[in-house]
Amino acid sequence: MDASTATSSSQVQPPPPYSNDLERGVTNVNERRPLYPTNSGQLPLSNPAPLTHTSPSSKRILRAMVIFVICLFVLSGFVKKKRHQIIHDGLAWADLTPSNRCLRYSTREYSAQLMGVPSGEDGLRWCKEKEITIHSVDFEKPGYCTVDVDDSAPTNPRIYGHWTVESNEPSCKTLWEDFQDKGCVAKGSKRRRIEAHMGNHQPPWDNWREMCSTTPVDYGGYHFDQPNSCDHRGIFSGVWGVWFVKDESC
Repeated sequence: MDASTATSSSQVQPPPPYSNDLERGVTNVNERRPLYPTNSGQLPLSNPAPLTHTSPSSKRILRAMVIFVICLFVLSGFVKKKRHQIIHDGLAWADLTPSNRCLRYSTREYSAQLMGVPSGEDGLRWCKEKEITIHSVDFEKPGYCTVDVDDSAPTNPRIYGHWTVESNEPSCKTLWEDFQDKGCVAKGSKRRRIEAHMGNHQPPWDNWREMCSTTPVDYGGYHFDQPNSCDHRGIFSGVWGVWFVKDESC
């Protein structure tokens, strides 16, 4: 064998194509194809999923924001409460005046003007929150409030509170006097008719029906919160109450 023959025969021949290449019709084994790693667990991800965890710095910022909002809310409530207290403490009742008219037995209405309401504030609202002491009795708020608009200053109306006072009102304590026994109502009725004149009545302010129907009395061992009926017998005779007292002799 000569040298030329040895040289040509010693050249490395390309390997035969794989069976899967033959099935796909690939005959040129020198064709460049993409290479794939043999370890499938190390395949690269074409679209890696975004990270969902929050970094420590983001957590600190979020926590600081939450604390700031809570502190702002608490501070706002404190400022509002403090402002309310300052306005409330600056209010005062002036010119407490009793009404000429008694509402009923031992009861009279009082009125006073609310002073110190800041400009722009709802005077009726503050009127309903201001306390007062009348005849050593504490009232948390008025029974009702009214507004009196002054034509000379319509933007600054006067606010009044009104209270119903049921203690220490001697001029409203009507009484029964001059009792008269009118005998049995009827035979077998077991009731006796008693009449009495109402004293300490102050017309024309006091309503005689209201005063008569609320004036109590003790008579014949019995207590009566009010008469069974009331009778106005004119200017000179006045108001009379009528009771039907139990009497077994009738």
